Amino acid sequence: MKMPSLGEMALLDADRVALACLCILLETIFFDECPEHPDASRVTRSVGCNLFYANCRPLCSGCIEGEHDVVAVTRKSSRHNVAKVKDVESLLGIGEVQTYPQNNDLVVFLNKRLMEGNGKPGEYRCKHCNRALLKKEYRFCSLGCKGLES
Repeated sequence: MKMPSLGEMALLDADRVALACLCILLETIFFDECPEHPDASRVTRSVGCNLFYANCRPLCSGCIEGEHDVVAVTRKSSRHNVAKVKDVESLLGIGEVQTYPQNNDLVVFLNKRLMEGNGKPGEYRCKHCNRALLKKEYRFCSLGCKGLES
């Protein structure tokens, strides 16, 4: 068996870290009251922990000290959590995940969304949950579906 090069090992480690961070991101319950700053939501108009630090932990706006790689999690009108593409693309591989417009930004859904019946008709389908996709270059409807296939 051939030994992987240092470059190949570094890429494998980066993939493992990204997958571990994705798992924590998907398991996090957002918009709950921050245990460290229970009054922060009244001051900042945000509801609880709606940020995710690149070291894989949820934050509220009161937790941020200085500059960090932070992913802001918001809710789309469908009441599902989304993250801006520009926040997550450097932390996680979001290629092949369908993007959606929201307030002049592109976002991705964090978790798969339930659908009634067979969902909308369409030629392109999510490889994990079979939800209709807009374009053939997309293979997944959410980061959660992509993570489940990894």
